[in-house]
Amino acid sequence: MGPLLVITLTLIAATVALLLVLVVRRLLLARGERRYAEVAERLLPVAIEFVAGDQSPPKGLSAYEQTVLAQQLRRYAQMLTGEATERITSYFRGSAALGAARRRLRSRLAWQRADAAFALGDMGVDEVTPELLRALDDRKRIVRTAAARALGRLQAEEATVPLVEAFVEHRVPRGVAGDALLRIGSKIAPQLRDLAGSPEIELQATALTLLGLVGDAGDSDVALERLQDPAADVRVAAAEALGRIGSPHAEPALHVALDDRMRFVRAAAASSLGTIGARNALPKLIEIARTDEFQPARAAAQAAVKLDLVAAQAAAEAPDAGPHLHEAVDRAAL
Repeated sequence: MGPLLVITLTLIAATVALLLVLVVRRLLLARGERRYAEVAERLLPVAIEFVAGDQSPPKGLSAYEQTVLAQQLRRYAQMLTGEATERITSYFRGSAALGAARRRLRSRLAWQRADAAFALGDMGVDEVTPELLRALDDRKRIVRTAAARALGRLQAEEATVPLVEAFVEHRVPRGVAGDALLRIGSKIAPQLRDLAGSPEIELQATALTLLGLVGDAGDSDVALERLQDPAADVRVAAAEALGRIGSPHAEPALHVALDDRMRFVRAAAASSLGTIGARNALPKLIEIARTDEFQPARAAAQAAVKLDLVAAQAAAEAPDAGPHLHEAVDRAAL
């Protein structure tokens, strides 16, 4: 038998063996899917009644049935609030499913660690927060992302600074970190006030942006102080935060910021003055809309329309009104 024939027969045998393996694997997967579907259908009424409060936690389930029920409850946990989520959390606290997820969070496989972090967030058991904080420093981005999402679902106040740092350092997607911080809500405000005094410019700016989203009028003093910061990015964030917080006593400082040397700061100040209803700033805003660079001029025109459409329309009729007032007035008329 020649060498070529031996090689050919070997390749054929290897191909046949591979096909057999794939066929067997597919059959096993199909069998597992059928089993899961059957058990899930049988347990669905149990899950619904438990979430609705009509039934106590089910007893006497096998390990596999507990796994299926846990996955069903996790899906409900993503959609529900209030007493329903409290019942789901009570089910998972001390459960086999919780213990299994905590073990998988230490797995050598990144996908298993990520899946475990997602699961722990859905279970709602806040005792796992320290483990998720460690996972936020995982070497794999997929795990860090899952941990950030889970910390937000748990509303873990102690995750505020690590999440802001992860946001700034791009260690997790910014959308995920931002959503997690907003889920935690106003509880993060005290730590954001501290971060607003950080020597790192991006940390300051990010903290101010978030403070504008979750803070209240009591936080305006922090933003007012940072409106004088040497870093333009910090001044922009401070001006935007003052607009979101909506504090009326921010008007004088924002009016001064309309003359900032950086066009981005002037634009942010103009927008915020329009948001807080600062009618005294209207003449200055119309002047900026006519004469300033594109970004502040456009922002000022939009703010002027928001403050007084009639006055903005009259200003737009002047020969030197410029394109931004015309555009803002036209858009307001739509």
